Amino acid sequence: MLSIRAKRALTDFTLDVAVDCPYPVTAVFGPSGAGKTTLLNLVAGLLRPDAGEIRLGSRVLYSSETGVDLPPEQRRVGYVFQEDLLFPHLSVLENLRYGYDLLSPESRRFEVEPIADLMGLSGLLNRRPSRLSGGERQRVALARAILTSPDLLLMDEPLASLDQELKDRIIPYLRHIRSDLGIPILYVSHSVAEILELTGQVIVLKAGRVLAHGDFFHVAHHPEVLPLAEAHGFENVLPVEVVTQGGIRDGCRVRFGNQDLRVPPCDRPVGSRIFIGIRANDIILSRKQPEGLSIRNAMRGRILDMQDVDGKQLVYVDVGKRLAVEVTLEALEELGLEAGDNVMCLVKAHSIRIGPDMD
Repeated sequence: MLSIRAKRALTDFTLDVAVDCPYPVTAVFGPSGAGKTTLLNLVAGLLRPDAGEIRLGSRVLYSSETGVDLPPEQRRVGYVFQEDLLFPHLSVLENLRYGYDLLSPESRRFEVEPIADLMGLSGLLNRRPSRLSGGERQRVALARAILTSPDLLLMDEPLASLDQELKDRIIPYLRHIRSDLGIPILYVSHSVAEILELTGQVIVLKAGRVLAHGDFFHVAHHPEVLPLAEAHGFENVLPVEVVTQGGIRDGCRVRFGNQDLRVPPCDRPVGSRIFIGIRANDIILSRKQPEGLSIRNAMRGRILDMQDVDGKQLVYVDVGKRLAVEVTLEALEELGLEAGDNVMCLVKAHSIRIGPDMD
């Protein structure tokens, strides 16, 4: 488990963090300039706290009380940046072996060939970075970090420079790191959807302080957290299974729990498990099954609670998973909705985003 108790004076504020991260992936979310990268740099040893203690499992990485301050190379922490920072004069294989070759044989937890295969790089080993796509370069950066056999991976917005299609391709590889390799991850991102496709656990930072820490849908109730999530596009993420494939006219049908949904055309085979994204403001609430509407999807659910966000209302509905729905106060009053009421969540098929594979 990663434990951080650290203070560091910055230009505009003091970063003051006290958190424990016992989960496979903990996301760090917050506005630009909140101290997210500084937090990662303190854990990596690239910056020194003014006071505090940082532990990784039983190892003390830093302690102002005892004077421990391990240099970065002794912390066994991998770091993946937004820019891939590959060596342009080296091949993919040589980039992968760079940190690997610096380790003693007994320190190596992973071997080059299986990691290259896991990250989909086996056919690219002889290429130089200039001949790789953005997504391929980022996968090389991930694999290179893994091959340093870290006890923890730090990721500072590693997908921020990629388009949505490339993000969707890489997220399954991140889940392989989480699930198959057993390396805990501290993951910085501005994207709520990206976070929810990896983990539900989040630390929310603002101006150097922890606004909230825990399950995203619980900490989202914090009055300062919801506006931040809204500003970056609050998107619900649901795990579904592809039931049928269709063309441009019909789209695909997916199954969420015991409910079938129509979604845009996708190229995933029947039986595939994927994520879909639904923005909170693309959902319409109804007290009963609608008739005479073009909307194809109606999910049954029960209202858990409601929250005011800058004059807008977020209604949380249990549809088998907590779903956030944005409605106006006028609509809420007109429908007379209260916690515990049964409702239908209506979603147009074309409003649903096809996300990455789950496996």
